Amino acid sequence: MQATKNRRPVQILLVEDSPTDRLVTVSALEHSRVNHVLHVVDNGVDAMAFLRRQGHFEGAPRPDLILLDLNLPKMDGREVLSQLKGDPILRFIPVVVLTTSSAEEDIIRAYGEHANSYITKPVDFASFSAALEMLGKYWFEVVTRPPASAFESVAAPVAPVRRRGTGSQPLHVLLIEDSETDALLVRESLAGSPSTQFRLTHTSRLADAERLIADGATVDVVLTDLGLPDSRGLATYRRIQAAARGVPVIVLTSSDDEAMGLAALREGAHDYLLKSEHTGRALERAVRYAIDRKAIQNQLLQSQRFEAIGQLAGGVAHDFNNLLTIVQANASLIEVCDDLDDAVACAREICGAAERGALLTRQLLAFSRTQALEAHPIDLNDVVVSTSQMLRRIIGAVKVELRLGSELPPILGDAGMIEQVLVNLAVNARDAMPGGGKLTLATRYERLTPAAAQRLDAEAYAGEFLVLEVQDTGEGIDPGVLDRIWDPFFTTKDTGVGTGIGLTTVYGIVQQHRGWIRVQSKVEVGTSFEVYVPVSSRPMAKAPSSSAQPDRDKSAGTGRLVLVVDDERAIRTSVIRVLSASGYGVIEADSGEEALRVWEQRGDEVDLVLADLTIPEGMGGRELADRLRAIAPDVRIVFSSGYCSDSTLGELQLRRGVTFLEKPYTAAALLNIVDAACHVNTAD
Repeated sequence: MQATKNRRPVQILLVEDSPTDRLVTVSALEHSRVNHVLHVVDNGVDAMAFLRRQGHFEGAPRPDLILLDLNLPKMDGREVLSQLKGDPILRFIPVVVLTTSSAEEDIIRAYGEHANSYITKPVDFASFSAALEMLGKYWFEVVTRPPASAFESVAAPVAPVRRRGTGSQPLHVLLIEDSETDALLVRESLAGSPSTQFRLTHTSRLADAERLIADGATVDVVLTDLGLPDSRGLATYRRIQAAARGVPVIVLTSSDDEAMGLAALREGAHDYLLKSEHTGRALERAVRYAIDRKAIQNQLLQSQRFEAIGQLAGGVAHDFNNLLTIVQANASLIEVCDDLDDAVACAREICGAAERGALLTRQLLAFSRTQALEAHPIDLNDVVVSTSQMLRRIIGAVKVELRLGSELPPILGDAGMIEQVLVNLAVNARDAMPGGGKLTLATRYERLTPAAAQRLDAEAYAGEFLVLEVQDTGEGIDPGVLDRIWDPFFTTKDTGVGTGIGLTTVYGIVQQHRGWIRVQSKVEVGTSFEVYVPVSSRPMAKAPSSSAQPDRDKSAGTGRLVLVVDDERAIRTSVIRVLSASGYGVIEADSGEEALRVWEQRGDEVDLVLADLTIPEGMGGRELADRLRAIAPDVRIVFSSGYCSDSTLGELQLRRGVTFLEKPYTAAALLNIVDAACHVNTAD
């Protein structure tokens, strides 16, 4: 790359204490042929003095680029990075971190502190030149004051990430701003971008933005003022961060409220901009940088998760084998026992093991963030009461006590996920009480003011909440371990005895519900987990019962014919037994191809097709449905599967419990959905 003619040299500050590494870096700069002036300091204290023009650095130029070693005397390079990115004047200067460490945690931390690139030593000349090329004209025109560039090409900043906004798919920016003037400035700034296409959605209230995200809008970045009609201060950032989980958030502040922007940065905001500075290319730079840095973090974390799969496998195998032992032992007893009561008891144990297996599957899906949140107004006390009955079977000798608040308002959530929170916390408590003890499940209402929320917890915010408390009298948590309990795969249990994802799953679910968790523990005394979930303003709707009605008409399905399509013979057999016992006629097929042949012979008689969505070695339910609807547009179809993502449900326009039956399911759930699809009135 040749230096651009008639441009001022790029001012570069190298912060490096090793003479050898300084020489290598100087040689790499010469190799890159960048027109530059190099300034060198050998410690973090002098670096900050140079940048702030203090002491004998009073006349120092403002650098266009900083090359920063992480391991420095006097002041660590990480502290230098943190201080300069927290400085409203210095934070726009791009930083390339130079270090001998290639550990993922160091990479994540460097990008977490807003580093613009990361290069390991010894510096490879070609890699170094490529890094400078990636910074390119884009960074220097946007970041330096006045705008200037030393490079010819306009290149993508820092990360080799596939980028939107440069072709047919514009970047979707959600702006939360109650000032029409400021909103207009943002709109004009983004519309004037020469290199990036933006699509802007503007709301003036935080609640409207939360509702838009909850309704499924795909947002690439959020720009939010912290002073809104329905929320102020850090509570605004916390709420939108919880609602737009995984989406980078940039905070907009006024010049007299910059401390609030810095506080938001410390809590995880990707950037903050003064409203007086967010015109022109600076806003575009901030948006693109936030999106790219988030993508890099996600890639690194995903890589870390894959490496931990081996740790996960042992715990999952242990838990599932326990459940299979229960199923096999009780099924064998049913085969030989003569007493009806014994057979019923065995059947209940099998049902309980199946519930626990389904729970473990949901836990894994929640951990991997592939389980969809089905939010409805729910009665927290009802969830606690129903779950406590199952807990008594799971936690053995531990006594379960309920202390439920009266006349509690509903929360907006997923009852199955709240059940997971309860079970995971209860199992964790059981393991802390190997000799027995007491587990208390309590609920209450709390209204938090901004001051009370600030005193309570770093993640708390003002509002109305229901609190679910799970308290045990166990061994307690060692203070040295307490900060790590939410980490993925962290466990104090022996290898193969636990997955180490129980509390991580709890944390993720609570965040999905826009809540937080407060933990208090004393060794040899016990532990208390207090889960705060916001109150819902939506009225409670009575959920249909998933259990069969005791007075159900055994011939309710008489005259109706169901075609069951599933590649698992045992599933088809079970479904046939359940439906036949209720009067339904049933015909079966083990693939989509077989189902089409059956349809050719008896299609006119079929009232409903119950089809497995995915059949590995044949035509699945999706293709079968397309073929059948081409023949009979009014055919009624209910899909079933052990897993179906939220995006697939949306694509197929399916509703859980209405046109989609999730495995595993009970006989009652199967009959309810078939009855509804066939328009059978079981009350008759």
